[in-house]
Amino acid sequence: MFKKVLTETPLFYGEVKMPKGFEIDRSKLKADILSSYNLNNSLSNNPYDYKILDYEVPFSRALDMLNKYIIEHVNVEFNLKLNNQNSFGNIFYENEQSFLRSTIDLMHLSTSPDFTMVYGVDIYDESCILVIEYDDNKIKGQTWHVPLVNNSFYIFPSHLKYFIGKNISKQINTVLTTNFEKK
Repeated sequence: MFKKVLTETPLFYGEVKMPKGFEIDRSKLKADILSSYNLNNSLSNNPYDYKILDYEVPFSRALDMLNKYIIEHVNVEFNLKLNNQNSFGNIFYENEQSFLRSTIDLMHLSTSPDFTMVYGVDIYDESCILVIEYDDNKIKGQTWHVPLVNNSFYIFPSHLKYFIGKNISKQINTVLTTNFEKK
């Protein structure tokens, strides 16, 4: 008798553990996301006309350090070679949550990312969760619920749908998403 695994759904997660003195400047990442948010929302004349959108995160040393950490560790530990495609940020006020989404474009699969990373930039303690939806063969609509916390990442195939649960704190939660392609 033999066994062959035809497909698997890998989920990588952990805490970003940089050497002392080389920590990721999460305040810089948050500031970049908030400044992009403020710029985009200042274009509207209606103060209530804001949506939970993806805000461009400009290149910075902090973003580069995070991406290099993830790329190198996933390569060394799991022999998976990745290139980052793009990054965007989201902010969530009290009682806000994201919508259910995946980051692939079904009409352009060849240019769609292979993996998506969700990273907790500034998350108030025990205030939100990451929910990833997956299928287990014929058992459809399974979900994996994990608390979203500061300085932790979750990497999963980009075809999986996910959302950030409701922010139950009175503080702003800031999340970074980076898409990767396999080399």
